[in-house]
Amino acid sequence: MISKFENPLTNALSQGISEQDILEAVKSSGYPLQTIITEKLKSFDLTEEWSFVDRDTKSMRNIDILAEKRLYTYEDFPDTRVRPHISLLIECKQSSLPYVFFLTKHKPFLDNFPIYTGLFNNNRIQIKSNDTRDTWSLSINRLFGLVEHDFICNSPYKSKVFSKCVRKGREFELSGSDTYNSVVMPVIKAMSHYSQVCTPPKTAHYFSSYLTMGIAVIDGPMLGINVNEDGNNELVFTPWVRVLRHENDDELKWMYKGKHYVIDVIHKDFFSTYIDQHLMPFAELYASYALKHAKVLANGKGFIKGMGQDCTNNLEDRLK
Repeated sequence: MISKFENPLTNALSQGISEQDILEAVKSSGYPLQTIITEKLKSFDLTEEWSFVDRDTKSMRNIDILAEKRLYTYEDFPDTRVRPHISLLIECKQSSLPYVFFLTKHKPFLDNFPIYTGLFNNNRIQIKSNDTRDTWSLSINRLFGLVEHDFICNSPYKSKVFSKCVRKGREFELSGSDTYNSVVMPVIKAMSHYSQVCTPPKTAHYFSSYLTMGIAVIDGPMLGINVNEDGNNELVFTPWVRVLRHENDDELKWMYKGKHYVIDVIHKDFFSTYIDQHLMPFAELYASYALKHAKVLANGKGFIKGMGQDCTNNLEDRLK
């Protein structure tokens, strides 16, 4: 009764599907790249095909990989009120045709990058001082002096617009909307949902703080365009591009005019270098400050002497 199922490949080939057809379909699906990237993240706790709720349609969607890692040891910090972690939300894409990034030299002020989730206030700390009645609302990165870190301000390439080459007959054209919908929006929406599910209960005393990064990994050509006024545009190869997406946020009040979501787009061959030499040194520095100032992060409040005279220099050293 089961003999006809003993060789599924033979059955498939009898339907006119070749082994090469199957292998090409697998290759173009993105799953091989997903497997390769999970192998490079063995030190992380991994969830493949992580489900999240689309904030617009309220339907369930998946992102390829959620990778989480603890940035402290329980033995060294058994009573810390804030337990620092890093979380990576990763979408994998394969393409034989190039992704094209229109590069910008403008450096926006990224006060909320990366996203920190898991605290009552997530990213902002209220600071009082001894010489003024004023209160400062400072981002974690600014409070810890991390806004000047190379990982934050010196990524090699930045882009607000990128696209993908697609065939149109014998010619090529750029497809912006497809790239945006298939790469940018899944990562942004996954990050938004992750922030919500990490919100602590109102009665929480101990917290897990997740440094949360959105990443797209590309197995295919990544090309940057430096646009020049004279029309002589320059083409460069770009293994790491920081893509900036500005969005309105109704929860932001007063002087805040929306916020940037940031996605690091990384070529597959540069991924290990990006993680080991760029992202993790930054994350480990953040973790050291988070453990040092765990009470400040847990309470969302701190004290810095002399803020009325100097509200910019050596804030982390002066923080109580």
